[in-house]
Amino acid sequence: MEGREKICFLINLMFSDFLATSKMYMRLIYGRMYIDRMTNRKSPKRPLLLEAMSIFLGMIGITALSHVVDDYLGLAGVSFLYLILVIWVSYKSQLATSIFVAIASFLLINFFYVEPRYTFVIGSIESWSALLGFLLVSIAITSLVHQLRGQKDIAEKETFKANLLRAIIEIFSVETDSIVALQKFCLLLKRELGCEVAILKLDPTTKDSIELASSRPGEVKLDFWYLSHAIEYGAMLGPHTGTSEAIDYWCIPLGRYYKSHELPALVIERAHEENIEVSLIRAIADQLSVHYQKRMAEIKAKDASESAHRESIQKAFLSSISHDMRTPLTTIIGASSSLLKQSQQLGEAQSIKLLELIHSESVYLNDSTENILSLVKLGMSDGNQLRMDWQSPEEIVGAVMSRYNNREVKPSLELVMKAKDELVYGDQALIVLALTNLIENAAHAHLGSNPIQILVDRTNDEIRIGVVDEGAGFPKDFDKELAGQQQAYQRNKKGFGLGLSIVRAVMDKHQGWLIIESPFGDDKKTYVGMTFPFKASP
Repeated sequence: MEGREKICFLINLMFSDFLATSKMYMRLIYGRMYIDRMTNRKSPKRPLLLEAMSIFLGMIGITALSHVVDDYLGLAGVSFLYLILVIWVSYKSQLATSIFVAIASFLLINFFYVEPRYTFVIGSIESWSALLGFLLVSIAITSLVHQLRGQKDIAEKETFKANLLRAIIEIFSVETDSIVALQKFCLLLKRELGCEVAILKLDPTTKDSIELASSRPGEVKLDFWYLSHAIEYGAMLGPHTGTSEAIDYWCIPLGRYYKSHELPALVIERAHEENIEVSLIRAIADQLSVHYQKRMAEIKAKDASESAHRESIQKAFLSSISHDMRTPLTTIIGASSSLLKQSQQLGEAQSIKLLELIHSESVYLNDSTENILSLVKLGMSDGNQLRMDWQSPEEIVGAVMSRYNNREVKPSLELVMKAKDELVYGDQALIVLALTNLIENAAHAHLGSNPIQILVDRTNDEIRIGVVDEGAGFPKDFDKELAGQQQAYQRNKKGFGLGLSIVRAVMDKHQGWLIIESPFGDDKKTYVGMTFPFKASP
């Protein structure tokens, strides 16, 4: 056969081979498209036609290269080249495609390079041995490569799962807010899986779905019946789960093992479902369930602890009130009884002393009663009842000092104004009440002849109005963050420390803080004040 005829024959053979291969792959493509259309699946990332074209071009390239090296390497070199093609296809394609390429390579070697050439007749036992050896080695290598690739895919999936679960653990270990943690969780799954994700919960009264978090808020919606069925029966719904496989989402209740209407469900869109395994979804849901239930248990334990702490504080507070109010009442009753029954036996000096005692204890009871009523009113009032306006700290201090000018017994006060032009936004009456209580507390604890300082200053974005005294400070173990929350400790022996509670309640109404610095400046001074957030005045 002449050279030109050989080339024409080779081209015709490859063209017929291409047509046969293309027909086979086109049938596979149309079959896959039909399945995708019927199941609402998206097409795979690597089209079958492109794969067929690459394999066909690879076979043409190897065949052309084999014609070049045939005179130098012989049948062994040609077989090695085709073996490389089989290994490459085995790594890139499915097992059936790899076996098909191995058989096609067997036929091409037989047709072009085994005597008699350009026929499928095998003329010698040696040729039979070489071709069968090539075919067996090709199939064996194909099987091994696919096993290795399968193990590699499993390892990659397990690595992906481990990294994803570790990222979930990091979210819940770092983020303290449960809703923020769930939101970050949804965004993480959206980024890693390419699907929309939401955490839905059933409303116990209306039975409607409540969205706790979502990768696309308001967009991921699941029919009430499916969500209710999943939560009530602890059943996983969605593709390849055996239950409601036709729905467009996976729905996995977080209470699969401990059924509870309080637990939400994880909802994942079924897009790209060929890349998502049900086992991975179960592992993600189980990890989320563990952390969510742990967080809910911590919140309940914290609420229970805070409730018990508040109850214990209230009991101690009521006990302190009953004891401290009974003491001045007993004193008043005893002194008044003495004046009534023994007025003639008592001298004028003793009578005056008893009257002063009655007056002092009565003033104390009156102040205590006013403090209790003020505290109750502050607890019952809301923001709409406050008369909020721009107030001058200097005018507030002046109003407080005018109160003390009308008293017979008054503390020595000194104003230190370091923020003359600043204004605070608040209710003047409440701020005056709070500052009066600070001065009363300082007056009871103050020692020495130096006046009590009323200090008005500004630090950064805060305006402070406080009182500085030289009395006994607060102990080191005193929790300044809880100051004013009806703590049992008081700086002066007499009274039950309602002043700081009133100040703290007033500052809560003004989005401010009660601050304590003890010692302040030196070991002999204590600062207790109010901090207002700075706002630019109009």
